[in-house]
Amino acid sequence: MKFSLSLTLVALAAVGSAQGPQRCSGMRVRRNAASLSPQDWQSIANVLRQMNDDGAISRFGASHDRLFSRVHGNTCFFPFHRRYVLEFENIARRYDPNFTVPYWDATESFRNPAADPVLSNNGLGGNGGSNDRCLGSGIQSNMQVTYPNNHCLRRSFNQGDSIGAWYAPEIISSYIQSDTSLSTFRENIEYSIHGAVHLGLGGEMDTGYAAQDFSFMVHHANLDRLWWDWQNSHNSFLMYDGTGSNGPASLSDLIPED
Repeated sequence: MKFSLSLTLVALAAVGSAQGPQRCSGMRVRRNAASLSPQDWQSIANVLRQMNDDGAISRFGASHDRLFSRVHGNTCFFPFHRRYVLEFENIARRYDPNFTVPYWDATESFRNPAADPVLSNNGLGGNGGSNDRCLGSGIQSNMQVTYPNNHCLRRSFNQGDSIGAWYAPEIISSYIQSDTSLSTFRENIEYSIHGAVHLGLGGEMDTGYAAQDFSFMVHHANLDRLWWDWQNSHNSFLMYDGTGSNGPASLSDLIPED
């Protein structure tokens, strides 16, 4: 998979008319996952099954795993994952032209994440089985993936049958309001709600190939929403500071490609 897109273009991807009179020829709307109906989830499930049958799910997992060290712990974190989710969405649209990745605001159930309706059988599914941790519920129930070997899609909550509390929305809002540089905002988000969801769900999500679990996509769609909120709050669509994947961050950098 190739992600050789200028970071400038990615930073501006959602700006639209903010920089001039141009208008998008088409608009995709990412909905809150909590608002999806069982029929909406079933439509997503149908696409994921077809993508998995064609090997696309495992290809995304493999690509993320190989690029992991270059797109985490530095400022490339946000633009890479913005582009990554978009690429997943573009491929999904080959199967359903109306497909969009919803966003999952994990702070809405931060006190008791395991009880979040998004993790119900109609949605992403809950915990894995007690013995093999195989996911037996939700839109990817009983799915088999091929990276790094043939195995069932796994989920393993970090506190047995429950998940430790995540971050309250007030904490995330404080980062959006008070962080004045992208490097600071990235660090605060990556090492708070981002990591908490990955570690809380466990299984596939606690690996470099986490993208095989659709929870990854809806989670990172939400992180992208938070970045967009921060960009708007500070009018900082072109701020790209700190350390990038290849040294000091620059808007002329290219997103690392696999």
